[in-house]
Amino acid sequence: MQAKAKRTFLSQCRLKQPMLRYIKHLYSVPVFSSSRFNLAGSRALIVIYKQGLSTRVMQNIAANSQHPATVFLNESEISRHVCNIRWFNQTSEIKRCGHGTLAAANCLLAHFSFCPLYFISNDKERFKMKRDKGRVQLQLAAINLRKVDEENSLKGVFSHSIKATYSTAHKSGYTVVLFKHIVDLKQLEVDFTRLANMHNNAVIALQIHSIDKNNACAHFRYFAPQFGVNEDSATGSAVSVIAPLIFRLHGLNEATLIQQSSKGALLNYTFNSNQVVVS
Repeated sequence: MQAKAKRTFLSQCRLKQPMLRYIKHLYSVPVFSSSRFNLAGSRALIVIYKQGLSTRVMQNIAANSQHPATVFLNESEISRHVCNIRWFNQTSEIKRCGHGTLAAANCLLAHFSFCPLYFISNDKERFKMKRDKGRVQLQLAAINLRKVDEENSLKGVFSHSIKATYSTAHKSGYTVVLFKHIVDLKQLEVDFTRLANMHNNAVIALQIHSIDKNNACAHFRYFAPQFGVNEDSATGSAVSVIAPLIFRLHGLNEATLIQQSSKGALLNYTFNSNQVVVS
């Protein structure tokens, strides 16, 4: 996988040789896929680098990658219990990235037989990793939302009428949208230009399909044109918002989430003591 990732990456980019000399390993790692449900999930490009790779070079590398997230780990830190992590898309640095973090953990476990207990973001947020039966799970602090009136800032953005909105913050946070009627989210139309111009948060469109305790299921899509991504294909960090909201509305501690992006993704979680564990 490493050699294939290197060949693919080098063939599609035009980085100068001085930039490439800092790269020690490259891996292309899938997460949140499901053959059962025919969901492709997403991939992250994991870049393990030697000391000296600047932010500018990281962004340049990510800009030349076809992966929705490019993850950077310092070679000197990957065998420690706490490891710094940074994520970039093609245009900017990502503040928090669940799928990239889980991909990094799976990558290190598969190729180095070790996974840090924590990844630390550039904003000093801690992402705890849990081991369960040979696989890695991502533990996130739940982010609580409050019900808000966001009708004006989201007016005309979606092709369906909004029932309720919940937000974590006024700016640079998350907004969850519930619709008045049962919606096939695959058919949901979104005006990305209007969303980027009128709203300050990433937006999660959520449809709860089953509240049966033994078979709870919800669908969602994730939009963030304000942050350089019209729609994300697989979004692990969104579960830190979705899980506490589903618990608040229906008292459910776990559910299956299907992200209805073009490729589709399957995410499972449990929610306890204000912590969300995603796999």
